[in-house]
Amino acid sequence: MKSPGEALEIAKRYWPQVPVRVFELATELGLGPVFDPALGEMVSGMIRRRPDGDFEVVVNARHHVNRQRFTVAHEIGHFIFHRDKLDAGTSDTLAYRTDQGIFPNPMIGPEQERQANNFAANLLIPNAHLRAAQAAGFTEPSDLAQKFEVSLGAMKIKLGLSGQMNLFQRSRHNEAQPDQDRYGFDLR
Repeated sequence: MKSPGEALEIAKRYWPQVPVRVFELATELGLGPVFDPALGEMVSGMIRRRPDGDFEVVVNARHHVNRQRFTVAHEIGHFIFHRDKLDAGTSDTLAYRTDQGIFPNPMIGPEQERQANNFAANLLIPNAHLRAAQAAGFTEPSDLAQKFEVSLGAMKIKLGLSGQMNLFQRSRHNEAQPDQDRYGFDLR
């Protein structure tokens, strides 16, 4: 099993290419993904411990591929940043909450969910690539969502066009803040 630092370095290799090949990233990390048609409609996915002790990402096979992409990226975020809290795993509802899922996990709360969402958004919609796409004439949220292979809802949140910014985007930062977070992911 890759350490969190090794997993993050592998994720960074996938980041510059849009759309990000998130399923391949999960495979390289040894996380699957497993596509499960038996997950309830309200469960987007989960990360769970396999019998061999490693983790795997399970995704609702009935959800749209763009939703699956975000779910996989979100669960990779948990794998990288919250592995010490995962225990047997954690599942996420459509709103990426753990309290009503298959694996409720009291160690994974709203802050960890925001962190996993932020990681997923920055992985799938890197700010530098978003700005470049906008400069190239992609201005409609639906066109941007299609280019980045994410849901329209996720793109609207990323663009600040939704009242749900707190799901994964930080409050507006001032110009004195760095361009990247401490892990090397784009903040602007």
